[in-house]
Amino acid sequence: MKENTHNRRLSLLMLLVLLAGSMSFARAQSGPMTLQQCVQYGLTKNKGVLKSKLEIERADEKRAETRSEYLPQVNGTISFQDNLKLQTSILPGELIGQPGTQVPVQFGTKYNTSLGVDAKQVIYNQSLIYGMKLTKENIKVSEINAKKTEEQLIYDIATAYYSTQISFTQRKLVESNLAQIDSLFKITQIQFENDAAKQLDLDKLTVNKTNLQTELVTSTTNYEQQLLLLKYYMGMPLDASIEVTSIDMNEQPAAIIDTKSLYTTDLELIQAQREIYSVTLQQIRAGYLPSLSLSFQSSVQNMQNDLRMFSKNAEWFPTSYVGLNLSIPIFDGLAKNSRVKQTKIQLEESVLEEEYLTEKLKMQRENANNTLKANQAALISQQQNIELAQKVYNITMAQFVGGIVTITELVNAETSLREAQTNYLKALVQVKLGELDLIKSTGNIRTLN
Repeated sequence: MKENTHNRRLSLLMLLVLLAGSMSFARAQSGPMTLQQCVQYGLTKNKGVLKSKLEIERADEKRAETRSEYLPQVNGTISFQDNLKLQTSILPGELIGQPGTQVPVQFGTKYNTSLGVDAKQVIYNQSLIYGMKLTKENIKVSEINAKKTEEQLIYDIATAYYSTQISFTQRKLVESNLAQIDSLFKITQIQFENDAAKQLDLDKLTVNKTNLQTELVTSTTNYEQQLLLLKYYMGMPLDASIEVTSIDMNEQPAAIIDTKSLYTTDLELIQAQREIYSVTLQQIRAGYLPSLSLSFQSSVQNMQNDLRMFSKNAEWFPTSYVGLNLSIPIFDGLAKNSRVKQTKIQLEESVLEEEYLTEKLKMQRENANNTLKANQAALISQQQNIELAQKVYNITMAQFVGGIVTITELVNAETSLREAQTNYLKALVQVKLGELDLIKSTGNIRTLN
């Protein structure tokens, strides 16, 4: 009995330890996620990123496949032949003492069985050598594409994160304004009961309160939608619980990024693709060169008129050879010549594409820089405006409580404050997105990781 009681206590203690561990784990995972945490999560969970990594693995396996063509190729062969009707040959009668006649004879046996091994080794094939170099360049392109996918994901996550932050902050502001209206409504209710306020005052506050409640529903819906989009980009289950950090309404505008860098994955991709065209051109031209290979064959053959080829008395006749094969291209109908011209055109197109992209990136960088400067100036103005609106509201509230101003003036001040807050949030969104565009246009998007 004591032993059972002891075991139950031990089991309960273990259960409590497990529960405590799970609770501490939950606490470790709780709390809002920063942008960097969201990006790091997305880089490991997003399906597009995972797919791009598989593309690199596939390109690497393709390289191994191409390399195998320069390794020995060995095949085993087994052949069994039943000659249902032996071929007839005509021999001159002089061979058997019947001059002037032709004698039909049949050579061979009914059953022929052979076992053999064939081997081939390429000694020199310049086209294969360039083929292996080509697969190496293809791996590089796959890696750049994976890098580009990651950078686009960082941009998408950052955009969704900032939008979620703004929606979250906007919802909090609406909740704060709604709380103020509630307090104001209670004060006005008391004044109304003491004949110090009119029913019209209460009606105006009720209208404002209803508008704020509607705005709260809208802002909550927007927040939930932005949160779903953020989780989608991150590769997180849509039913998972997640919070983002709230945005600081008093944060200072970020320093303007003024760099002349144009190093982007798009340019890197064009340059890598041009290298592929260059190697492809060399590979095609190598097709005009001779190729040399070594071949080997060894087999045993059994020929008899019954099926006892595996008996002790069956005779197996060995045969083998080794050969050196030189293949010299002579004329292919000008096929390689056409392929050379096509590849040269692709090289010229690649040069033009790089020049065009360079100019486009310069334009995007300048536009992003100018837009960011304008947005930052607008944000400073809106920040000053919201401070002034808050000051006016506080003074009007104090005057209303003292009975100096009417409820209409207070409602107008409250409306102006809400408009200033909304305009500030819109300006803040534009600054954040402008920073993202400038960072992306200069190839520095990974600084957000």
